[in-house]
Amino acid sequence: MKTSEFETFERVMGENSWGFVNQNGEVVIPLNKYKFLNPIDEEGMILAQSNGKSGYINIKQDTLIPFIYDDLSVFSHGLAPAKKNDKYGYIDRKGKVVIPFKYENESHFYKCKLARAKLNGKYGFIDQSGYEIVPIQFEKVRSNKIDSLVCAMKDGKWAFFSCSGEQLTEFEYDKITESYFDDRNYTYFERGLCRVEKNGKVAYLNKDFKEVVNFGTYDIAEPFRNYLGIVAKKGKYGIIDTLGNVVLPIKYDFIEHPTEYSNESDLFAIKKGKNIQLLDNTGNPITDFDIKEFEWDSYKGKKSHHRYFVLTNNSGMVGTVSDNGANEIPFEYQEIKPFDGKSVTSAKRNEKYGLIDYKGKIILPLEYDEIYSQKFFKYYVIRKTDKVGVSDKEGNQVISFDYQNITPVHYDSNNKFIVKQNGLFGVIDKDENVIIPIEFNEISNWVEYGPKEHFVTKNGKKGLISREGEIVIPTEYDEIWVDNSKIIKVKNGGLYGTIDWDNNIIHPIRYEQILWEWPYLTQEPLDKIYVKENGKYFSTDTSGKVIEQNVSEKLIDEKFGYLLEYE
Repeated sequence: MKTSEFETFERVMGENSWGFVNQNGEVVIPLNKYKFLNPIDEEGMILAQSNGKSGYINIKQDTLIPFIYDDLSVFSHGLAPAKKNDKYGYIDRKGKVVIPFKYENESHFYKCKLARAKLNGKYGFIDQSGYEIVPIQFEKVRSNKIDSLVCAMKDGKWAFFSCSGEQLTEFEYDKITESYFDDRNYTYFERGLCRVEKNGKVAYLNKDFKEVVNFGTYDIAEPFRNYLGIVAKKGKYGIIDTLGNVVLPIKYDFIEHPTEYSNESDLFAIKKGKNIQLLDNTGNPITDFDIKEFEWDSYKGKKSHHRYFVLTNNSGMVGTVSDNGANEIPFEYQEIKPFDGKSVTSAKRNEKYGLIDYKGKIILPLEYDEIYSQKFFKYYVIRKTDKVGVSDKEGNQVISFDYQNITPVHYDSNNKFIVKQNGLFGVIDKDENVIIPIEFNEISNWVEYGPKEHFVTKNGKKGLISREGEIVIPTEYDEIWVDNSKIIKVKNGGLYGTIDWDNNIIHPIRYEQILWEWPYLTQEPLDKIYVKENGKYFSTDTSGKVIEQNVSEKLIDEKFGYLLEYE
């Protein structure tokens, strides 16, 4: 998002296209014009793709760099890699070619202001004039955004080079491992010692490339994080500092930085027997050895999101600590549901549920039978005995306790809800206005590859109703199948037929089977329908006109055997 004196702009995504709107939601760059638009950069330029080519525009859609490139990337230190005629070069913000199109790879200028360059299958580094600083003669090269050095590989061995191209070490390392720097970057030396491997053994180097911990000292040596490293010898784990000193004895059964997806915590989890203890990022204990399991999540604080751990002790009670090691919610609950990035969650005590915030403050008394929420749902569905309502994060009632069940609809989960009342289903909004009448025996929510409409059942008959409550297909069929925008298969009295989206009959409901290839799988328009009558198959087009009088059982089995075996 880019801010001007009067306007802010935000990207919006459509179906295979992107655009921009302003702070009032007014269209500034329409959809269906650009296949892709990058966020506005610090110079007010927008990387764009249109008609298979890439260029740059501004928010007024003035063309700043013409759409003549097969590929184009973002600027780093004033230059952007571009592709033309299967070769890469670099252009400046005026569109001038600064480094000619002759390279086989795309790269960027990072801390050293050097870019990786590939020619004839070999790699090196060039500066912003295209001069070879590290000769293009190596098997691999590496750089990052943090360290003022680069690496190159020759004959399967790595060496370090300075930003000016001076070789700093011999080609002797089988592997050089970066350490975590922040959520997006890694480093060799800026968070501790650098881990290297040689001949199956591990060592740690300092910034002068001296071995602080010699090869073979430990059987396992993890990359440093926050100036501490996890090591192991003969099956026992400990922690060392940047001088190689042992700060946690080599005696534990296992030590790790807890990880969720691609995120790794600064904290340490230490295992001794079946028990777990957490240490802060300096190696000091923040829990006792009384933890049997933990779960990593995030909550929303006053100004930003924070990571935390839900801990379960050996008595089965649950509490939390933040990712910086602060104890927040005491061990007095039977269950604490994930915050999922919100500031409030549900907790269970004495078999009853309530709402608490991330500091443990009770928002809603623990007197309810069940509370449900989910990651992008900002409310809480609450059950007490046989009645269900909805509350917000402050504990205020949003929807009254007049329903037997409430489920957020998948397409507008914070504003519309499927409700059950007196045994029947419908849809209401958060102000309890009825959108779809509460008169159906069944109503669908999300259906994989299904239509935008809801499937509904009334008096044993099925149909479709729109999200706005308009009948699309009346409830007059025993079964109904929808997987395309042309025709719908229906079933009544054990026989099959098809209808269009206006409920007009295409194939009368008199056939023993109707089949077609699912357009999603074939990626082809639906054009042929296979119909079975009196034990024989024939085919028609989507209007019901016969194409082939006789279709072999072999062809049907090849195309649809996987379906028919379950019928």
